[in-house]
Amino acid sequence: MPAKCRGEIHGDVQQGGRLQVPLPDPRPDARRGQGQLSMRGGRRAAATACGLGLLLAACGGAAQPDNSAVVSDFRSHHSNLEVTADGTVVRLLADQTSATGTHERFIVKLSSGAITVEVEHNVSIGARAPVAVGDQVTVHGEYIWNAQGGLIHFTHHDPQGTHEGGYIEDNGKTYD
Repeated sequence: MPAKCRGEIHGDVQQGGRLQVPLPDPRPDARRGQGQLSMRGGRRAAATACGLGLLLAACGGAAQPDNSAVVSDFRSHHSNLEVTADGTVVRLLADQTSATGTHERFIVKLSSGAITVEVEHNVSIGARAPVAVGDQVTVHGEYIWNAQGGLIHFTHHDPQGTHEGGYIEDNGKTYD
């Protein structure tokens, strides 16, 4: 997963200010404020879009795993919360078909080792994730509490746009 983003854009471009994108300065004695790009003129919108694109690329679009939040939700019996967790696939389950589609199912032991969660991935909407026992995966979706550790579903994009999209990362590939 990408590191957390630390960049920022300074100035009010809409009010005629300057677009400043902090750049690392390899000189050990560089003062704060040096090593920045400034741009004025009619190309502000393009520069803003470019700067934001660079920042988003540096930040990555994926959420960072937070297994402690999942464990806290389990202990507090909370449900319907967006979570990102990572761990090891410990068991594959048979697909299950319901009114909402066919769901690929497997059990993940969180990397913290505290609990296991069932993952239910709707393959009628998203692509099947070819997980195998022993795979290290990252899962983003909606957590639902149950006594066995809970489940994470909605691990796919939302074609209706009514819910935050989820995903499964396995072996360097994202399935949503």
